[in-house]
Amino acid sequence: MKQFVLKAILLGTLGMVATPALAVRWFEVELIAFSQKEGAEIREDFSIETGPIPREKRLDLLTKGFNNVGHQACLSGDVNYDPRSVTEKFTRQQSSWYCDDNINYVERYEKLPVIPVSEPLDHMQSMYLLAPEQLRFDAIRKKLERQGKNPILHTGWRFPDQSKKRAPNVVVYGGMKFEQPASYRYISDGQSDSFISLLSSAPQRAIKTQGEDLWELDGTVKIHIRHYLYVTSNFDYRYLTEEGELESARMSQFTRVYSGDIHYLDHPKMGIIFQIRKFKH
Repeated sequence: MKQFVLKAILLGTLGMVATPALAVRWFEVELIAFSQKEGAEIREDFSIETGPIPREKRLDLLTKGFNNVGHQACLSGDVNYDPRSVTEKFTRQQSSWYCDDNINYVERYEKLPVIPVSEPLDHMQSMYLLAPEQLRFDAIRKKLERQGKNPILHTGWRFPDQSKKRAPNVVVYGGMKFEQPASYRYISDGQSDSFISLLSSAPQRAIKTQGEDLWELDGTVKIHIRHYLYVTSNFDYRYLTEEGELESARMSQFTRVYSGDIHYLDHPKMGIIFQIRKFKH
């Protein structure tokens, strides 16, 4: 009996010691990214080349959310999301189609949905996207629309208390699709790789290489905690000039914020409204 009591006391003590380690605080962030109205007063030069946005430790929560929108539209019979080939559509006009869960609808979008879709989750196990019904900025988005501004993305996600070293760069993208100009690589039809072959007049053929699709908004958001909440954001906003050339404007911010406050990141070409809220603590 005495050993049982001692064992119970020991287990209880260990439980009390282990509890704080599991008590990780969780937060949720909600943001709206929008393009600014074109104004003649903007005189800044955005044509200056900038380095690429860091690609390490990226976490993509949006792609699945965008694909969910396409899958739901396909299930509802939206002809814009008909997965059949052109031949099938012509020869089997009255046939129904199968909406595969694995179809990459992002590749088919010319403009991404403003609100990606996810199931409403309520756990604290891993980072996840907020469902549309869990967002609170509907009135703000509609107000922006009335002001003539164009919402590009309205989303959010839940995340744990993480240090700067451990926090991921959450991928944020949306808006219109822009295609990079195609480039051509010339290769010789000859089979020899010798130095002589480089000097010969062997026939060459061109291989067309299409660049990756570029989105109107593309960047990352990293949120870490060290006594305060810190937000590191890097965005490229892409647009066409009057001459039809594709240009990009960079917006990079490092901001200390307080939970519950609504913050605004301003840029002549775009803006972001966001709020970080406590979740279950």
